[in-house]
Amino acid sequence: MTFIKKNIVLITAFALPVLLVLWIAVSTYLPSLLLSTQYNFVYATCDTGSGYYGYNCENYLTSRYGVENGKLVVREVPPTQDSDRDKVADINENYITRLFLHDTKANEGREITLAEAQNLNLRELLTSPDGVSVESGYNRGAEFFFLFDSSSEHHYYLTKGKKHKQLNLVNDEERYYYRENFKFIGWVIK
Repeated sequence: MTFIKKNIVLITAFALPVLLVLWIAVSTYLPSLLLSTQYNFVYATCDTGSGYYGYNCENYLTSRYGVENGKLVVREVPPTQDSDRDKVADINENYITRLFLHDTKANEGREITLAEAQNLNLRELLTSPDGVSVESGYNRGAEFFFLFDSSSEHHYYLTKGKKHKQLNLVNDEERYYYRENFKFIGWVIK
């Protein structure tokens, strides 16, 4: 006890920065941990069959899939559409599309068939009925260590206001930096 009384200034000088860092960490990460929605969602990705995801095939996915009257529809892609401007029409790019159902409570997805996706009731708006959205963005490492970490990775997030929670999408780590191969299709409505 006498040690504390004799060194109160020194103890305070070390304790305040530690408390400040803890407060920033809690205020930054706690809202994200509490962010949730009761709605799952369906999304599509595409690749070229070579093990690499297609560069800029989001336009292809947008042309191919849509929601009408609450159901997934598959449309014909215009034969002249060339999303990546490589002088090869999108329909000749040999894109392989995959559909996924993302469970937002578990933060994990699973691949589903076209028939399964077409049996779901979907809402195509980016915002769920309870106000949560799916958005893309960059994670620049640990937020309060930004002075020491300059890494930057692209991810998708659940967001509501200033809160955001990173989504664990299927094959997210294998996207090879391309973010243009993801298409949000719709929220699953019960």
